[in-house]
This record gives sequence, C-alpha cells and structure tokens, in this order.
Amino acid sequence: MTGFVRLLFVMLVLGTGISCLPSLSYAADDSSVILSIDVEGSKFVEKQAVLARMSTRVGQKLDRKRLSRDVRSLYKSGFFSDISFTGVRGAHGIKLVCHVKEYPLIAKLSIEGNDEHSTKDLKRKMKLHEGGFFNPKNQQADRNMFRKGYLKDGYYQNSVQFISTPTKDGRVDVVVKIHEGKVTRISRVRFIGNHAFSDSQLRGAIASRQTDLVNTLMKKDVFNKQRFGADVQLLRQYYLNNGYLDMKVDSEQLALSADKTNFTLTFSVHEGVQYTVDQLDVQGDIVPDKATLMKLIELEKGEHYSLEKMRNTIQSITDRVGDEGYAFASVTPLLKRDLDAHTVSVAFDIDKGKKVYVERIEITGNDKTDDIVLRRLIRQSEGSLYQGTQVKHSKEQLGRAVMVDDARVSLDKATDASDQVDMKVKIKEKKTGSITGGIGFSQREKVILTAKIAESNLFGKGYQANINGQYGQVTQNITGSFVDPYFLDSDISASVNFTKVKTDPLTTVTYKTDKSAAGFGFGVPITLNMSYGINYNFSKTNLTGVPANASNIVKAQQGKTTIGELSQSLSWDSRDRLMSPRSGHFDMVRFSVAGLGGQSKFWEAAASSALYVPIDKDKNYVLNPSFQYMMIRPLSGRSIPLWRR
Repeated sequence: MTGFVRLLFVMLVLGTGISCLPSLSYAADDSSVILSIDVEGSKFVEKQAVLARMSTRVGQKLDRKRLSRDVRSLYKSGFFSDISFTGVRGAHGIKLVCHVKEYPLIAKLSIEGNDEHSTKDLKRKMKLHEGGFFNPKNQQADRNMFRKGYLKDGYYQNSVQFISTPTKDGRVDVVVKIHEGKVTRISRVRFIGNHAFSDSQLRGAIASRQTDLVNTLMKKDVFNKQRFGADVQLLRQYYLNNGYLDMKVDSEQLALSADKTNFTLTFSVHEGVQYTVDQLDVQGDIVPDKATLMKLIELEKGEHYSLEKMRNTIQSITDRVGDEGYAFASVTPLLKRDLDAHTVSVAFDIDKGKKVYVERIEITGNDKTDDIVLRRLIRQSEGSLYQGTQVKHSKEQLGRAVMVDDARVSLDKATDASDQVDMKVKIKEKKTGSITGGIGFSQREKVILTAKIAESNLFGKGYQANINGQYGQVTQNITGSFVDPYFLDSDISASVNFTKVKTDPLTTVTYKTDKSAAGFGFGVPITLNMSYGINYNFSKTNLTGVPANASNIVKAQQGKTTIGELSQSLSWDSRDRLMSPRSGHFDMVRFSVAGLGGQSKFWEAAASSALYVPIDKDKNYVLNPSFQYMMIRPLSGRSIPLWRR
C-alpha cells in the first residue's frame, strides 16, 4: 500500500529441510549485517542519488529505526510516491532492496486563464517546472502561491486546477487552469458612532476607498488586506489631528458578500471630546536657548490639538538640538489634560545626551559610482561636530541624485570613545544609461531613422552626456551635450553643447534652414534650492529655398545669419528627485541678450513654473500643472530671425 513501509524479510536456510525463521532476527552473528543495497523502480532518479539520501549503509547491522528515517528522508525529496524495503537473508548477511515508485516528470508545463499576470512571471515563482517531478507537495505550494497573489490583487473568486496528461515516455504534460474571477471591490464603507465628522470626511481619511468612478480607474476600491489593517491607525490620526485625544476605534468589521463580488467595511468609533491647547513650554536640557526652541513649536495656544503639528515640533526641536552636536537628543512631549475645561497643556522635555563628533563617513552599495561623487552631496563633514540639519540635507541631496534609487543614513559608535560616531551611508544605485532607436515613414521624409544615447553617470563620475540624432530625406538633426556637475571639484557645474540641424519640417514650411551651433555654460548654487546659471551660445544659420511668392520679410532674411547669445537664469528647485519627481516644484526666470558676437541683436525674457502634486498617499499618481511665458524684442532696429519668433 502507498504511503507506508512494507518490511518483508524472506529468511532462507540452506540445507536439508527448509524452514521459515522469524522475519526479524538480531542474533549477534553476521546474518544481520547488510551485504548490499539495491534500488528497483527508479527510472529518472539515479541509484546513487537514492542511496545518498539514506543513512543505512553496507556493512551496518539492520536497524528498523534507521530504515524508518530513510523512508521519511526519501519521501521528503519529493521524488517518490511509494517506498518499500525487502531483504533476503543468507548465511553471511542480508541483501537489502529499496523499491521506489517515482512521481512522473513534467514534460511540458502551460498556464491558462491568467489574464492579470503574465505566464513568464508566474512560472518564475512556481515550484513545479518542466523537467521537475509532478508531486502533490509542489502542487499545493503553487496553489497557495497563486491564491495569495490573486487575493492580494483583490481577486477573491480565484481557483486553481492542475490537469496532467501522460505521455508515451512516462512523463506528463501539465496544464495549470486558473479561474481569476472578477475583482472584489469595496461597495461600502460605514462608520458607527461618528458625530463630529461625516462618513464622507472619514472615508477620505483612510486608505481603503469606496467604489466610484475615480477610485475604480485608480484601483483604489480594490480590497487590500494591508490597507484595511492601516485604516484603524489612519482614523485615529485623523481624530488626533483635530483635537480628539480620547478617540478610539472600538471595532472594525469586514463582510464579504455571498457571491464574493464586494466587501462592506464597518468601523465603530468612540470620539470623546475635543481638546484645545492651553499652555506650551520647553524644559530639560534647553539648547541653544528657550526663545529659539519656542519658535519651533507649531502648536498654538487656543487652537485645537494636532498630532501632526506635535510630531513636526518634536522633529524640529530634535534637529535644532542636533545642530549643536547632540546626535542622540530625544524630545518627549508631556501632556496635561484639564477634563473639565477640555484643554491640554504640552511641555516638551529635552534630553540632549552627549555631544558627539563624526569621525568617519562610510559609503556602501555604490558599485559603479565613485565615492567622491556621493561625498560631494553630503553636507556633514568628517571630523567635525555632528549637525542634524546637515545630515538631513545630505539624505535629501542623495535622494535627488540621478544615480541613487535609495539612500539610508545611520550613526554607529565609532570607537570606545563616547563622543565619536561613524556616519554610515547605504546606497542603492539605479541604472542611468539608455539607448533608444526607431524607424518611421512619412510622405515628406520617406524613411526616418532616430537614435539616442544618454548616460547620467558616465564612468561613475557623475558626468551627464547624451547624443540624439534624426535622419530623413528632408531633415537631418544631431544634438549633443556634456555636463560636469562639479567642475574642477567645486560646486559649480559646467556644460558644453552642440547642434547641427538641417531643415525641421515640424516648424518650417516655406523655407529650409541649415543650422550649426555650439555653446557652454556654468551653474552656481546660491542656497540648497536656488541656483544661478549663465550660458553662451553661438549659432550660424543659412536660410534657403525661399519661394518666389514669399513675403518680403522672409526674402530679406535669406542667406547666413549668426547669433551670439548670452543667457542668465535664476531657478528654484524643491523637487524630491530630478527624474520622475513626485512632489515639489521647479521655477525659473531667464533673460537673454543676442549681440555679443554675430549679426542679430535682440533680447528675450522667459518665465516658467512646474508643480508636482501627488494625488494619492503612495505617490503613484502625480498632478503636474505647468506654465511658460516668453517674449522677444529686437535691439538697435535689427529684425528678429524668423526661426526665433
């Protein structure tokens, strides 16, 4: 029978009158010694692989317990559906035989019904695979993996079935049939016991969303267990931000409809009373002085208590005390409530700890990027007094760098000295290079070839370089640029660029242009977010192909025109990162004058602004409104080139 061990020892006694002895005999003689171990029934698993998983060896005496352990070990391998032992005892010992029945090998594995996830991704996560054994253990593991994955995506109707078809060579073809079902959405979010805030207000405070058009498009109404688990804390934070210190969530309920198509979430809350702030104070180790620290308190007397303002104040005071060298300062808010007046007094108790110095800054995780490139972004200096604000700014600057995906900063005791720490910076790099190309067709251009090569961390030095080209029958463009963010190891950035353009059909219709240009520029930081830029660009443009019926203005500008243009700009950049920003804004004003070399003389002014506003808590969706204003005027009675209008 499958699933248990059948131990059968046929005891043969040679000589006159053969008699059957007891099946197991452990007399102290050579008859219980294992002379050989053979394996029968294995087709795909080598004999030596079976023996390697057994602790029973030739030369040992037969041991029931050891054989039982061997059976369990062989079953655990997942290769066999049935295992049994038989033995033949002779005068000199026992010849042992291990009989195995293998699970079939998988010849071909396919998945059907998986619209939500690709077959490649699912196969990569499966235990079952082509060339592996089709056993129940791996089937169950894969079934659980599929179900958990689909439940996480909100598919509560999912089911998984494994269908095997034998092949001529004894293997099987396996088809995994997945029934995904429909996404289970949150049809309703209910609140019980809320009087201060409406259901609509509380729905906006939690992560789970009730079904409507916007939430359906953003998949926010799909039930997620982790979001539901965080909703209680979010509800409490919402009430605490509005002064309800005694608020608590009595219970949260999750109800799945009978057809598993929707959920109803119910939260029962106890609001309590609303508190206003009475007295505010700082105490303990007051550094640098009380007046400075009091200005950092965001809570105001007479206003409703706010947990968010409380946390911001704690962080601000901690950072300010840290700027005095106290890296491990702690701030504890002490709340004293007046239950009759419904007021709360808050005192921030400061424990500054010991003043410390940063002995070393260690950077890890930068496999490609040179240490010096990252150290330029770190405001804290080695060997100097710890400064909390500078460490904070260092982390922000590292997070904005194009080659950094994530940056984590921690402090460790440097030596036995209590006043020294090591600042450890752990970097996770991201890919910074790209190569793109394309081919297209238009009636005017015929075949169009495009290509672009860009690298934002060239040679791991932080250099930014790119070259972009387009080639067609009418238009041939090539542009390139190179930027050194830290020119001559300073905070000044330097750049060079070039352009070669021959006719641009997207902007010209009645004439052709052949333009060559080159330029250079510098950028100088003023503050952490503000910078000044100055650039010079010289271009030569040849305008040809003007038709006879063109206007006199166009005809007058035929031939070669040179422009020497100096531009100055002032910009403010508070984006959280330079590539694919999720918050912050970028504003710039620019003024350019043409006439420093070249024939044309004019001035141009421009202003632009771009805002990045996350519209969900995970910052997966970002609203990006922007505007740009430009104006251009001639100087000294000169005309403005057509292609600059």
